[in-house]
Amino acid sequence: MTLTTSGVPTYHNDYYLAPVSAQASTSVAVTPVSHTEMSLIAYTASNISPTTVALNVCPAKAATTTTTNMGPIGYMISGEAIFNPYEADAGATPALSDNVSYSFTTSAGVAETAWFIDSCNSHSTGGGGGSTWHYHGVPSCLTSQIDGNSGPSHLIGIALDGFPIYGGRDINGNTIAVSQLDACNGITSPTPDFPSGIYHYVLPIGVTGKQSSLNCYSGSVSQSQLARATRYICGLDALNKRLQASARARRAKRRLAA
Repeated sequence: MTLTTSGVPTYHNDYYLAPVSAQASTSVAVTPVSHTEMSLIAYTASNISPTTVALNVCPAKAATTTTTNMGPIGYMISGEAIFNPYEADAGATPALSDNVSYSFTTSAGVAETAWFIDSCNSHSTGGGGGSTWHYHGVPSCLTSQIDGNSGPSHLIGIALDGFPIYGGRDINGNTIAVSQLDACNGITSPTPDFPSGIYHYVLPIGVTGKQSSLNCYSGSVSQSQLARATRYICGLDALNKRLQASARARRAKRRLAA
C-alpha cells in the first residue's frame, strides 16, 4: 500500500517553540530536562514536507524486534507522522517529559502562549523549511473525536512494519495499562475494527515517559524504509549541539550585561 500525505496537522497553535536553529536563533525558553534552548516560531503550512511511503498491509511478527529509528516510525489517519518517544538527543530524553511554554503579547496586542509539545502531543521537527509535524504519544485531539471521552480505541495509524496503531483503551473502553503491553507497546486483543483480535500497537493514555510511543517494531522493516525515515535526521544532532551552545553563550552574555 502506498500512502501519500501532506503532513499538515489538523490542529495547531498560531505559534510554537522549537530548538534554536539558523533560521530562528533567539532563545526564549529552556526545556526542563534536556535544557534545550527554544526559539519562537510562527506556524506556517508552507514549511511542512509532504510524504509518500510504501507500507505492508499483511504484516507478520519477525523472529526478533527492531529498535525504532529516529524520524517517522508510522503515519496517522490525520496525515501526521508518529515518532518514537525520544527527542534528537541519542534517545536520552522522552519528548513529552521535556515540555516548556512561553507566553507573550503580539504586536497586535493579542496574548499568546507557545508550547514545545502542543495539547495533541505533537510538534514540528524545527523552524526551518521542510519540517515534519509529528506525534510522540497518543494524539488526544484525534482520539477525542474518534473514540469520545470513554469509548474503545479505533485504528488511528499504521507503523512502518504494517501493524496498526491504536489509542489507549481496549474494546470495552477500559484504559490499557503499560504493564499489559510488550516491549514494543504491542498487544493482541479485540478492537472495534478487528473484533476477533489482532496484534496492534498502543499509545497509552497519560504516559509521558519512554513508553509514550513505540520503542521497537515487532514486524519486519526494510532497510530502505529505515533509511528513508532517518535520512533527514542525519547530521541534525551535531548541528543542534552547536546551535544550543551558541544560544547558551548568548543567554549568558545577556545575563552579564543585565
